Order: sequence, then structure tokens, then C-alpha cells
Amino acid sequence: FFETALLAGRRAVLWEPHLDRMNRILSGLELPKPSRERLNAAARRVLDASPAARPDEQRALRLTWFAEGDDFDDEASFRLEAHLLPIPESRIARRKGSHSVSLPLDLQRDTPGVKSTSYFAAIQGGRLAKKAGGDEGLLRSPDGNYLEGTTTGLAAWNGGAPVLAAKGVLQSVTAAAFFGGPSASAPLTAEKLREGAILLGSLTMATPLLTLDGAPCARPPEMLARIAEFNRRLLHDPAFGTEL
Repeated sequence: FFETALLAGRRAVLWEPHLDRMNRILSGLELPKPSRERLNAAARRVLDASPAARPDEQRALRLTWFAEGDDFDDEASFRLEAHLLPIPESRIARRKGSHSVSLPLDLQRDTPGVKSTSYFAAIQGGRLAKKAGGDEGLLRSPDGNYLEGTTTGLAAWNGGAPVLAAKGVLQSVTAAAFFGGPSASAPLTAEKLREGAILLGSLTMATPLLTLDGAPCARPPEMLARIAEFNRRLLHDPAFGTEL
């Protein structure tokens, strides 16, 4: 199980919601979970051991909770690690807009509601998207409606009332912050996405779909303005970050 947060200096963006999600997932699976204090301490140790960063310097902070022993009900069977990573250039480039690709219907996450290292569909989906000239692959349900990206949440602008897929997706921390509360859901069709859509992820932040399978997507000015304001708040609003 893992969580990846955006760091600006030592400010972890949406840190508490990331820890909440890990806790919620492990609790739902009735698996041992690390305490909030232990998670924070691991993050601070890796930051203390790294060269000091400028307040505006961006990195990724990843927490992983691995099962090593045979008794999955024993917390001693698990190992907690924290790592600092550079933000992939692909994520930086995607912040200017995404050229997304529809993935094959038979490529499905095995446990879409769990943020775990069972990640084959995401890795293969990203690979297929790159081979097709895109920067993100969009997973679909068997009926052809869209669910989410391989590393991002997906929302249709829907005329200014954004909506997510109803089920079969990971609850996105970034999307929840963008919505600012409970989100509405609706089938995400290709037509709806081409009228305006947003990808949301910890390292991508919020970005518009520029094209879907090579066809241009609308970029309503109101949608772009909301994306820009949200991204500004992610990096600068004290309510959206935690100093570690």
C-alpha cells in the first residue's frame, strides 16, 4: 500500500487526506495500519536526512506499507518506508494539458478502490498510452464509459457542475479537494469528456484534457480559471498543506 504526496519545500500538499485514505483502505481490509505519528515521523526522518529544499522546490514524498511476514494480521509483519523522489518530467509536462488515450476494455484494475502496489493495469495502461502518442491512458468500464486515468482521477466539466464516475475508481485525494465536498457522479462518455474534462492527481495537480484519442476537447474559460485557481491554492494555501 502506498501514498504519494507533492512536496513544496517541506510543505506536503494534502498530506492529511493522503494519510486518511491509507488509514481508510487498511481499515476496510481489516489489516494492521501504522499510526499517524509513525507516518509523520517516517516522513520527517527522510526529509531531515536530505539536503534542505527551497520553499518552492517540488519533489514527491512516497510512503509505503509493505507486508513481509506471513501473518497479515500482525503489525510486525509490515514494514514502513518513506522516500523522496523527483517529480517525473511526464507529470510536469502534463500540467500544461493532457493528450489522453482510451485504453482497451479488457484492461481493468483488480481492486480499483485500493491504493496498492497491485498496479499492473496502471503500468500497462501508461505504456499503451505512450505508444499511442499520449501522456495518460484512461481506463474504462466494460460498457465503454470512462473511469479514471492510470495515475489520475478524471472529472467531466459538465457545464460547470463537474462529475466523476459513480464507481469502479480509486477515491482521488486531489479530486476531493477540487470538489470541496461530496462530488456528483454520472456516466463519463467520450462526448461528455470532449465537452471539457479535467485530470487530477497528486503530482499532476489539475489539468485539462487537450485531446482524447487525437480529437480535440473543449476548454471552457471557466474551467481553465478554476483549474488555475485550484493549482495556486494547492501550492500556497495553508489549508491545503502540512509543514513536516
